[in-house]
Amino acid sequence: MDIPPTIRFNNRDKTQFYATLHQRVDAFFKEKGLSKHANPSLVFKTILLLSAYLLPLVLLIWLQPGMVATFSLWALMGIAMAGVGMNVMHDANHGAFSASPGVNALLGYSLNLLGGSAFNWQLQHNYLHHTYTNIVHWDDDIADKPALRLSPHTELKPVHRSQWLHAIAIYGLATLYWVTAKDFLQFARYIRNGVNKGSPSQNQVRLAKIIAVKLTYFFVFLGIPLLFGLPAWEVLAGFLLMHVVGGIILTLVFQLAHTVEQTAYPLPNAQGTIENEWAIHQMQTTVNFSRNNRLLSWYVGGLNFQVEHHLFPKICHIHYPRIADIVQRTAAEFNVPYFEHKNLYQALRSHFATLRRFGRLPDLNEVLG
Repeated sequence: MDIPPTIRFNNRDKTQFYATLHQRVDAFFKEKGLSKHANPSLVFKTILLLSAYLLPLVLLIWLQPGMVATFSLWALMGIAMAGVGMNVMHDANHGAFSASPGVNALLGYSLNLLGGSAFNWQLQHNYLHHTYTNIVHWDDDIADKPALRLSPHTELKPVHRSQWLHAIAIYGLATLYWVTAKDFLQFARYIRNGVNKGSPSQNQVRLAKIIAVKLTYFFVFLGIPLLFGLPAWEVLAGFLLMHVVGGIILTLVFQLAHTVEQTAYPLPNAQGTIENEWAIHQMQTTVNFSRNNRLLSWYVGGLNFQVEHHLFPKICHIHYPRIADIVQRTAAEFNVPYFEHKNLYQALRSHFATLRRFGRLPDLNEVLG
């Protein structure tokens, strides 16, 4: 498949859908006298999740409890790690947590506490994923992974036939790969393909920061427990458990929005044009789930409202339930799709059905060719 050097969205026949929606959402916040950013409940949640992530490590070192308690604490850290990523880091790196760029930058570095690079993440997520959602070779979130095919437009391999069965095992390694190799490989690739437009001197500093973050992260989560006498096998097993738990949660939540049965995987034409305006493209490639589950919405940071998030990434997630009806109603007016799964079971079933379908479909480029 030839990959166009640039991708553009077709605004030639642009509708009034997004302009009308934007106007209505702005009017809602003005009428209610609400800020589009965080409120005290999110500040409390931020403190709670960060505490649930860091305090168990202190307890492990201080108390050195029995095996059951030890691995329960590591598992709790994995749950909290995913929670920090979805609720704090995600909003902050979108500029949605606070009206203050400095506060957003500071909280965006919570990704460093998780062992990742905020700089790389912003390029992958804010730029590539949010601009080119579900466009093969442009959206890294649907790039094929080892033994996983996440797009109908890539090469089908024999290993993909069982991917709906082994996907969870790969998801469990996602964050471990992230903190060890992904950031370095991604950093080099983004320089090579021009996504990272920094100068050589800027990128030398950025690479040094990534290395420093990794060394600090591994020292805190592995080195310090070992220095305080915790058994090496226990520390390594617990660290792996934390990442398996966190990796499965994070990967599944993000995949449930885009790799499901309803979503489209548009291809650009020979001139690199997607035959839709950007906002409608987002509606065709994004799905909500469990909108009425308040506990789930609280934990996943509103990422079950991915339609609203993709249209308004700079609005804090705490407001998504309140603007969802406006988005759905406006979409219906303009005959624009609004996809959702009513509950978590439906979303999971749809995701694994899609993995199974992609494991059997031929490369659609060959069929179309």
